[in-house]
Amino acid sequence: MYDSDSTGNLGAWKTIKELGRVIKNESKPDYIIVVSAHWQSGGQNMIEVGAPDLREGHQELESPLIYDFHGFPRHMYSEQFHTKNSLPMAREITKHLQSNGFQSKLTKRGIDHGVWVPLKVAFTDYNSFSEKQPNGLDLPETSLIQVSLTSNENDFSTHYKLGQVLNHFRENMFWDEGQQKYLKGLVICSGMSVHNLRDLGVMFRNPGSVMPYTKPFNDLLTKTLVSSPNNLQDFLDIQQNQSQLLRLAHPTVEHLVPAIVAAGINNVSSGKVQELYNDENGSLGWGIYQFG
Repeated sequence: MYDSDSTGNLGAWKTIKELGRVIKNESKPDYIIVVSAHWQSGGQNMIEVGAPDLREGHQELESPLIYDFHGFPRHMYSEQFHTKNSLPMAREITKHLQSNGFQSKLTKRGIDHGVWVPLKVAFTDYNSFSEKQPNGLDLPETSLIQVSLTSNENDFSTHYKLGQVLNHFRENMFWDEGQQKYLKGLVICSGMSVHNLRDLGVMFRNPGSVMPYTKPFNDLLTKTLVSSPNNLQDFLDIQQNQSQLLRLAHPTVEHLVPAIVAAGINNVSSGKVQELYNDENGSLGWGIYQFG
């Protein structure tokens, strides 16, 4: 999935690969909840929870991939990543969101590239150029459930609350009647620390260049997350007092919002936030953080 001649980043690729190894071999979650920048719901207080099939009896089905990108090489549209959903767990998430003030519903949907691209790097060792691609699931012991953002990417407070509610699924075990065991989970929030696609042309015309806003905003976000990760007001201050820098780094802020969801998760558990990797190239920032 890494192409050194594209807008990829080898250091980020290696960091995500190592995280995948730790998750798969040491953490061994029974389910992973993913909040992606690429899925916004149809309502300001609405959170949708993905499920590939809502019919009874279809409780664990492979999730189809959504190739929601344009202008990439043809091989990207033949990449595969095989995971299963869990309808009982998706329903549990929906119910818990509703009981905590959100409108929430199950939505028949595959997983978008904000989910499957980084997780394919984390959990697989094949791509569309591989001579042999393995049969079966890439995470046979783990269900993968995607949770949306709301329709209002500028509502930092609601997305912070979303994180606080989702922390419930990181800290608690859930009894699975079918498997006759308690399930433990993990939450991943997928966005980018800087994401300005409007300036991508500069990167191609001047390889190795970095836009003047990229590092300042990357540094500001890292300082906010690491120094005071439990304070929503710091993110609201960025939104209000650093609005010009914010809009340069994120012309639309949906790729920043997953970090705010993650901060909300951390607010409940009061864990330490660690910057695992960061780099800038052109108009992109590659911040990777571990919460807790």
